[in-house]
Amino acid sequence: MIWLARGLVAVLVFAALPAHAAANMPLAPLPETIRVNISLLGTSYAKIGSTGSLTVTKEDGSKLYQGYAYTVARRGVRRLADPSQAVANVRDPEDRHSRAQQFREARLRAHVEDIAIVTVPFEFAVEGDGSDPLAAPLFSAGEITPLHYVPSGGLLTLNGRAYRGTLDLTRDDEGDMIVVNQVDTASYLASVVGSEEPTTWMPEALAAQAIAARTYLSTHLRRHRNYDIEGDTRDQEYDGLAGEATSTVKAVQRTAGLIATYRGSAIEALYSANAGGMTENSENVYVNALPYLRSVPSPADDIAQASSWGHNSWEWKTEFTAPQLRSYMGARGIDVGDPERIDLTRLTGTGRVLSAKVVGSTGTRDIGKDGARYFFGLRSTLFTVTTHPEETEFVESSNAERVRQLDFLGATVDRTFTVNVRDPDRAARTLRVLGWQYRLPARFVFTGKGYGHGVGMSQWGAQGMALGGKSAEEILRHYYLGIEITTIGGA
Repeated sequence: MIWLARGLVAVLVFAALPAHAAANMPLAPLPETIRVNISLLGTSYAKIGSTGSLTVTKEDGSKLYQGYAYTVARRGVRRLADPSQAVANVRDPEDRHSRAQQFREARLRAHVEDIAIVTVPFEFAVEGDGSDPLAAPLFSAGEITPLHYVPSGGLLTLNGRAYRGTLDLTRDDEGDMIVVNQVDTASYLASVVGSEEPTTWMPEALAAQAIAARTYLSTHLRRHRNYDIEGDTRDQEYDGLAGEATSTVKAVQRTAGLIATYRGSAIEALYSANAGGMTENSENVYVNALPYLRSVPSPADDIAQASSWGHNSWEWKTEFTAPQLRSYMGARGIDVGDPERIDLTRLTGTGRVLSAKVVGSTGTRDIGKDGARYFFGLRSTLFTVTTHPEETEFVESSNAERVRQLDFLGATVDRTFTVNVRDPDRAARTLRVLGWQYRLPARFVFTGKGYGHGVGMSQWGAQGMALGGKSAEEILRHYYLGIEITTIGGA
């Protein structure tokens, strides 16, 4: 739900929460295996292989392929209409020279032999040794065809990432092509813990994450036709084998079968990277007010400040010129011309922005609740915004991060500051750059704290509490008010 490649990420959700999570569902162990959508919002290209051998079958059980090569399933493939002729597509999508050469060959043949180039809706092929990149596919069809992938003596891989269990190529609820990993629940949870938090974090923080992840899974299963849960921040981040470690496996094993409940029902175990010192009431981000998702202090969040990679989840600054902000919001469906002013019209008790108004050269737009994170590209809604005129700023040469930010803003160098350095072993002197004086354009400056929606458990806060000697249960009871830790059995 909340990581950034071994760092914490934010999830943006506007959905309503159940008034009482799973109120009418009896508590039961989780299934032994679950189906995880690992292709995010769908895909048109899935390269699937195995560290051992691989068998691919269709829905009727007929075998399409068995062997050690990589397989490729694709949508919208350009080919010559005559299937006995060469393909108009390329074996390696990254090989631009090969791509151009093969399209020229296909167009030439189509012109000389009067063969049309058509689009094949779906096909399945096997990568060879490269000697015949124009080889015909093993299977093609007018629609996405479900395929089942089973490894033998190894693990399956999707676009280079390894997964336990089996894979299925199928459709999501909107009909787009996706890849689903069917995996045992314990392995899924161990990967989620390591994908959501650093595997080197304190055991009690990892255990709290394991219970929260198991609870979240128990309340979000079976909401889709061909899979159980999303494998990204729409639900919980899941990186397959890459998310697992001895520490995360132990966290799942020692908390096996434990979930957080409120009055006998599993809770909506929401969590985010960093609450910025104070969590938020659920109704200020989502629709419903849940009694266990109340605002509580999260003082340990500030330990992120000492982290080389995580400090930007505690305090951060985001800057846009007016044209840049117009472009960014425009890509997300808001066009008010060049933004001239941003008014924070309503704040929550914690100081988060509940609503804002963007005033532009051609109109205005109101933004509500958690929308500011999406439309302004921010880490959280705990922020202030100011407008800055054109000004200058000195940046030390060692501050590469700030130099990158100023380059993004289109700032120019007014002056370079240097110092003469004399090498005692040489007569010559050399110049060393100390820094630069930049001229910055007029811009909007967003300054804030925290990372994510701020509802429920703060992951950095949990790590801070664990460092202070708190147990996993104490961490969960702090962030989810009035809960019990309940055994449902299973993984």
